[in-house]
Amino acid sequence: MILVFCELTDTAALWAAERLRGGGAETEVVTAPALGSATRWEHRVGRSGASVEIELDDGRRLSSRRRMGVLNRLSFVPTERLDRIAGADRDYAVQEMNALFLSWLHALPGPVVNRPAPQGLGGNWRHPSMWAALAGRAGLPVATYRQSSETDPNAAWLAARPPFPTTVFVVGEAVVASPIVGGELRQACARLARAAGESLLGIDLGMRHDGTWEVGWISPLPDLMRGGERIVEALAAVLEA
Repeated sequence: MILVFCELTDTAALWAAERLRGGGAETEVVTAPALGSATRWEHRVGRSGASVEIELDDGRRLSSRRRMGVLNRLSFVPTERLDRIAGADRDYAVQEMNALFLSWLHALPGPVVNRPAPQGLGGNWRHPSMWAALAGRAGLPVATYRQSSETDPNAAWLAARPPFPTTVFVVGEAVVASPIVGGELRQACARLARAAGESLLGIDLGMRHDGTWEVGWISPLPDLMRGGERIVEALAAVLEA
């Protein structure tokens, strides 16, 4: 069994789920609103470990007693129910819900791509300057990062991004890239994913005017459709392990 947790608008996740099914994997999509409208939650944390049981509104049940592979593409906790009942305590309730999601997602026993972090439910959403530093240490060519107190951090990096990008995907130990990306760059991308602690990472590389590559963007929630069937095969290998 493979579960795909995602937002309703995540077309890349829905595409991947369909391709995984086409490859013969039993795959179910569980959206953030479906989790938010669950009728029963039971999450226990103790000395012997953690467990979770969730009954969804449509009758499906999620249980840590069943080993499952999970493609986790969640971005935010579902707040539809909290918006109706939380009142003045809504912000506090959202933080409590976020803590619950971080905990129960970690209780899942099977392979999870990507496991949540305090900086993001679907992987660690680092500041662009942190990604630039990690990429440089991994041996990837990165432009000098400049930002003032008046500059949006994302815009600062995007403005300097070289044109005509190609995306290198790291899925577990596999690197999925165009043949035009050489072996040294592929190895550097793999080092970056290991240093970041991510089992799925998309690294956009753009071509400079002198014909050399440069990192343009890094994301733990990349557009999977750009990886084609090869990324589906890499995901299946990790999730069915």
